[in-house]
Amino acid sequence: MARIAGLFLLVLSMLSPTPSFSNVFISFPELVSSPCESPQYLELGQTGTIQCNFSGFFGVYWYNSTDLKRSGPFLYYAQGEKSGGGFSSREFDIHPNGSLIIANVSLRHDHVFTVIMYETDNAETKPKPNLVEVIVTVIPKQNYPLIDACMGTQQCFVKLETPRNLTCEVRSARPAVNVTFYAERTTGNRVLPGTFEVEESRMVSKSAVVLVNASIASNYNIFGVISCVSSSHLEMDKSSVLLQYGTVDITNSNPVPTYIELNKGKVLTCCSSKQPLYLVWKMQMTNGSSINITAIVNKNQKRVYKSSRRYEVNIDDGALTIRNAAISDEGIYVCVYGDGINETLVSYNVSVFIIPGDKYMHVKRCSPEGHCAISSNRSGTLTCSVFGIRPPVGLEWSFVDESMLETSTINGTTQVEDNFDGTYDVILESAYSLSDTSKESIRLRCEIRGKLPGQLEWAKMIKLSLNEEDVHPTDDGHTSDRGISSGGLAAVVIFAVGVLCFVGIGMYLVRRRNNGNPKTSFRQYRGVPSTEDTNQSFPLGDIPDTPMTRHKKELREQLESHYKECCGSVKLPTDDKLRNVKDIFVEEGIEAFVSDVWQKSETYHHILEGESNERIILEGEAGYGKSILCLKMAHDWVTKSDSSPLKDVDILVFLHMRYLEKDMTICQAIKKYILPADTNLSKEDIKKVISSANAPVIILDGFNRYPHKDDYKQTEVKKIMLKQAFTNCRVMLTTRTTILPQTASALTKRMRLIGFDKSAQDEYISNVVAVKDQLGADRIRSVLGAIPDALVFCQVPLFFGLLVHLIHQGRIELDFNVLGVTYFVKQVISALNFNTSSGDKTGEEATFYQESFEELCKPNTGLLWRKSALNKIIGSPTYSRYSRIGILIEEEICDRSSHVQLTDMETQYHTEVKFYHNVFCEWFAAHYLASLAVSCDEAELRQKLQRVNFYDHQYLLRFACGLNSAAAEKIIQYVESIDDGEKFAMLCIMEREGGIQEIIGTVKKLCATPVTIEKEDTMLLQRSITQLLAIASQNKIPIEILWLVNMEGYYNQAREFLTLSSGINVPKLETLNQISIIESGKEFTERDLRGIFQYASICKNLAGVRFRGCILPLTVDKRITKTMRDSQITVDWMVSVKPFYRLNMKKGLWEVNGDVLKKKDYQKIVTRVRDMATG
Repeated sequence: MARIAGLFLLVLSMLSPTPSFSNVFISFPELVSSPCESPQYLELGQTGTIQCNFSGFFGVYWYNSTDLKRSGPFLYYAQGEKSGGGFSSREFDIHPNGSLIIANVSLRHDHVFTVIMYETDNAETKPKPNLVEVIVTVIPKQNYPLIDACMGTQQCFVKLETPRNLTCEVRSARPAVNVTFYAERTTGNRVLPGTFEVEESRMVSKSAVVLVNASIASNYNIFGVISCVSSSHLEMDKSSVLLQYGTVDITNSNPVPTYIELNKGKVLTCCSSKQPLYLVWKMQMTNGSSINITAIVNKNQKRVYKSSRRYEVNIDDGALTIRNAAISDEGIYVCVYGDGINETLVSYNVSVFIIPGDKYMHVKRCSPEGHCAISSNRSGTLTCSVFGIRPPVGLEWSFVDESMLETSTINGTTQVEDNFDGTYDVILESAYSLSDTSKESIRLRCEIRGKLPGQLEWAKMIKLSLNEEDVHPTDDGHTSDRGISSGGLAAVVIFAVGVLCFVGIGMYLVRRRNNGNPKTSFRQYRGVPSTEDTNQSFPLGDIPDTPMTRHKKELREQLESHYKECCGSVKLPTDDKLRNVKDIFVEEGIEAFVSDVWQKSETYHHILEGESNERIILEGEAGYGKSILCLKMAHDWVTKSDSSPLKDVDILVFLHMRYLEKDMTICQAIKKYILPADTNLSKEDIKKVISSANAPVIILDGFNRYPHKDDYKQTEVKKIMLKQAFTNCRVMLTTRTTILPQTASALTKRMRLIGFDKSAQDEYISNVVAVKDQLGADRIRSVLGAIPDALVFCQVPLFFGLLVHLIHQGRIELDFNVLGVTYFVKQVISALNFNTSSGDKTGEEATFYQESFEELCKPNTGLLWRKSALNKIIGSPTYSRYSRIGILIEEEICDRSSHVQLTDMETQYHTEVKFYHNVFCEWFAAHYLASLAVSCDEAELRQKLQRVNFYDHQYLLRFACGLNSAAAEKIIQYVESIDDGEKFAMLCIMEREGGIQEIIGTVKKLCATPVTIEKEDTMLLQRSITQLLAIASQNKIPIEILWLVNMEGYYNQAREFLTLSSGINVPKLETLNQISIIESGKEFTERDLRGIFQYASICKNLAGVRFRGCILPLTVDKRITKTMRDSQITVDWMVSVKPFYRLNMKKGLWEVNGDVLKKKDYQKIVTRVRDMATG
């Protein structure tokens, strides 16, 4: 130790201000290339080692600076012993090779260290100092540079609608890294000029490069690849965006005609012999719309986009495989590939063909199989047909002996009938004339004209026999064999008379037996012995032939026929194919109103269970599927579904109320709207059948569309709902929640549809849309997960169906902005081929925007117009465009204002028009509001906005703010001034470009203190708060406490949210720390606690649940507490400020200070809480 101390003194002497040492230390260039490399990078918060490699040394001394005159070594290592202040504090250690070990790297280690190595203990030994710069690093959480257009993905595909900037960032890095944009080329990349920016904070920095105009890299091509490369230590240092600069023009592409058989596959080649930089497949459908199929950047073997259709693209050669071809796959397929300099386009015109199922050509009066002979005159008609074929083909007759053309003629017309299932019937009817009388027979052939690759090559050969001695002409000029002589005909007549006599005697005996028992019941007719005469019964199905049984059989058959047609004629959004309701029906959430509380019902079958003559009101908002559910019930009745309560029902009546006239009875409506025109049943017959039927059911769909709902008291419908008519029937009436008929509450069961939960959404995606297409289903779910306000949009079955079909067809891209609902809805409308520009293109469109706004301001109108009125307002071209793409839909309605005298089978109708979904009305109205807000003064804008119900139409204001930033300033200012408007204003701010960043700070402040939702709060405030909490959770902002005051919520497990008594849904909040439930005097059951505990368990950061002012069970089943125990969530019951009781999760008992709450003390608490609640 003495020698070490001596050496230390020697070092100190050398550090005295002597020019010789100072000059030597600072100026030696060999110090940079010493055994310690410089600079060295150490990660913040980790153990770091300044690597050196000393060997054969006596001692190594480490200094915290380069100014060795003012500081001594903080750590040294000599003769195998470590010492110094840095070592004793355990902040530093030293490796046997002299490397410095830092226990926990911090920012104060970011400087230049000095290390001196002595080879011997000789005081005259010349030291060898080394400078080591240490740079403390922070590794970004991102794995690759972030290009803004790619929305967080490493590669993406984006179409440039307008010129735009591209930004590439590396966030939260230390030190700042360099990022550069390149235009990719197979022959060598080109650096793109950009503005480099660095944003420094206390500890880290954000580096960004901005490319002012992404089109700079187009090189006059349709596509181009731009990459961003960083110099940082990321896992992957490059990200890429494949840009589409223009429209793929197929005008001069000469697509190759290609035919695919339905449900078969086909491979379309693109560039099998090349290795391009990028490759894109697109498809232009027959309706003119274009979709992206796939985009590949082959250079890094990465697929940057893939649609969810039934396609597969070989990433090696770019070949596109169409699997299980459907009619919707018809269109122009284009493959574009390039190397960054040159670009090539390959296209195919794909048609899907269908071979008829029977694979025969049909000739009238011939068997389909083989050839046939027909006796004929020398002139007449021949009919040749092909049924169920696609595409429609041409047919022609020809003489086998071509010389017949000199003396004969045959000419015809072709009729093509659309079967509306993708196939066609082709019928050729030809007139022929044979002038050559020397021929006894001729041969003709019907064949397909203009063969198509892979199509039919069939022909039907027939022989016309012209021997006229044994033939009689028929109506069409053909003849038939004479087959029955006069004697034979007489024998047939005698035999027929005998059969009729035998049948008549049998029927007489049967009726005589019936007349002997006047009490024979309908139960016997159904094959069941009567309790009044068990000795008299008919065999099963042997129903007596009475007028009543005939009428009942006829009514049921005609009802079933009508419902079968309706059930098989369902159209899905964006698809004209007719489907059966059983194939597309997905059960949604249903609730029953029991004891003044809405409770979950397990299945829609519960709606029609109960008393046989009860009255049911089924509520549901627009688009929630009330009509499709009624149709499914009709299907259950027709098919006698075992799981349905309708399987034993004799008669089911399903009527749309919009067709009902004021004084029309139900029986008149059945005869007029359901039964065929030639029915033999009268109104009186129908009423008698229903009155005598077993458990008949009447479904009245759409009271909200009933033309006479305002005169409800004078209608038969009111008598029915009050059980003053059709008293033996179970009656269900559907309507919107806000438009309920006046009924006797004691007689009525209320049910309501609450929309699609997650399981219903998944079922619809898998069973209706992406059938046997897992990749497509996954992509749909991925897009849905990125949709703002997804809970609001996706729970509405009508809108959800439209949305997922558009996504599956590739008409909604993955690369749209998901920060606001404005841009999302704009994408939906764009997918419907509608111009979404906020500017007025025509005066009629501007008028329609204003008309939409005015309609929104009217309460409970249903957003309806008469077609004639709307056509007049906005003009026929504008109306036709909106209705053609499905934004507007039409319905025929009974005209209540008609004073024309009409018969029972006549009705005066008019056509009403409504939006496919109310959100579209808000979209168009927002264009008017945005324009108005910019041009009008504050007073006029306030007057307009005061007419709007913000709760019902919150998207009107949010859309307007997203469409025009200048309008947003005025609208937000107004919203902030109204009661409870501050939080809703934050949602409006979010719609502006960059708006999410504006409100994040405010949301953080909101969530840092207790957030309260009270029963007395307005619906606008409740909804705004829940949406802001969802934003906080999505952005990982901690939510300190959520107080629910007298909200009486229940947990919806399928949807993973709390439904409050107001109907507002609180979603899963993963950043919530504590939830406090205040319910004055409410007595919770174990079932109530189970739901709350289940909700708490899915909020993964939740620490505790507190109950205040309520009564909880004395004991809680340990099976219920297990969820909380596993999640380590505490449960407290606060009756007063102190003490509070904590639930022992293992025992299911309440404890205070370790003592179990006793029953007598519990009773005192119950009494106290009840007294407090009652005042």
